[in-house]
Amino acid sequence: MDTKTLCLAVLARGPASGYEIKKTLEQPPHSLFQDTSFGSIYPALTRLAEEGSVTVTAFAQQNRPAKKVFALSDIGHARLVEALSQPPGPDRFRSDFLFTLLNGDLLPPALLLRTIDGRIAELEEKLRAMKDHDDSDASPCGTFLHGLGIAYYGAVLTYLRDHRPQLAEALAHQAADDQKRAAE
Repeated sequence: MDTKTLCLAVLARGPASGYEIKKTLEQPPHSLFQDTSFGSIYPALTRLAEEGSVTVTAFAQQNRPAKKVFALSDIGHARLVEALSQPPGPDRFRSDFLFTLLNGDLLPPALLLRTIDGRIAELEEKLRAMKDHDDSDASPCGTFLHGLGIAYYGAVLTYLRDHRPQLAEALAHQAADDQKRAAE
């Protein structure tokens, strides 16, 4: 999704300043899907205002510039629905952890296994927090997404736990073979 669509989606929940939009996009669940910056949000809001997709109200503040609060217009709502109605593009997945695993045979096995153990602990905590989260006031789609997140992270955690011993064994065999070749 482009930044303008992300801003419209936040504003569909109610009026907000650019700062409030940025903070919303930095928090889960939004932060799990998209990255945005102030450098992209404010130009997007300006363009949305110019095309009539949002309205802007300035509120005076003492010793500070006026606070601009943006609200979704009917045009913006229609634009958001149109954008959400398009087939989503393919997911783009970026992960430092997966990049480390891809190149893991360059690392000492103990370090790679500690990295995996760290990810296991992180996922356990993330799942605990997600399961403890009260989503009783969430929309049906929000509840569905929350369940999907739990299923996703649970599957990754299960895979890491179940397959870590096999990787540890394969790394030990590889290290033994490397030592044997070096001794020859």
